Amino acid sequence: MYEINTNISGNSRLTNLIIEYPNLLSVLEYFNISLGLGDKTVAEIALEYNIAPNTFEVVIQVYCKETPSKVLSQEEIPDLLRFLQASHNHFKDSKIPELKGLIELFSKEIPTRKGKVLVAFFDEYIKEVDAHFLYEDEKVFPYINNVLCNRREKNFKIREFERNHTDIEQKLRELKKILIRDIPPSVVSKYRKQILINLINLAQDLTYHTQIEDNILVPFVKNMETNIKN
Repeated sequence: MYEINTNISGNSRLTNLIIEYPNLLSVLEYFNISLGLGDKTVAEIALEYNIAPNTFEVVIQVYCKETPSKVLSQEEIPDLLRFLQASHNHFKDSKIPELKGLIELFSKEIPTRKGKVLVAFFDEYIKEVDAHFLYEDEKVFPYINNVLCNRREKNFKIREFERNHTDIEQKLRELKKILIRDIPPSVVSKYRKQILINLINLAQDLTYHTQIEDNILVPFVKNMETNIKN
């Protein structure tokens, strides 16, 4: 019987945490960490993969629904940015295309009009997600890197990102309703359940992603901004 430490720290065994919190597999994916972890701790894995231990610990705590126990330093933020950018790439290149493929297969098994609506709805969601990530990748993250180097743009502050940080999970909630409520029970398909499971996992992952940005990254950058000389 394995033991799980509910107060997650750098000394927690990562294998045990993943068994208890399978969504941590996404964290490993975004940090490019391979399975075969042995009995290594969170801190040991971080050092093995050249990740700032506090950054790795904080991300794991968020994904395990714990309040982060560390305040990250200026030197630890770049690893957090790399994590967020890697997650963008996985969303765009893997998770969302996989969902789109399942939705297209499912659309062929339901009445034509409803099928077209379902595909069009998800295509609109993809456009929204692409715009959201593009703004972060091309505007917000480069700005934060400048702040980390004690440089600040005159026409941008992190509060603009905070003010315009859109909810890209709302359409996923609406899509789940369509699948559960609106597609008739006469449609028997393995794809409906697969799509719902993928949607639930994607929505959960996006929630953690947003929490990291809103509760860790934005407050840090705000504090940095006040210390930069004009």
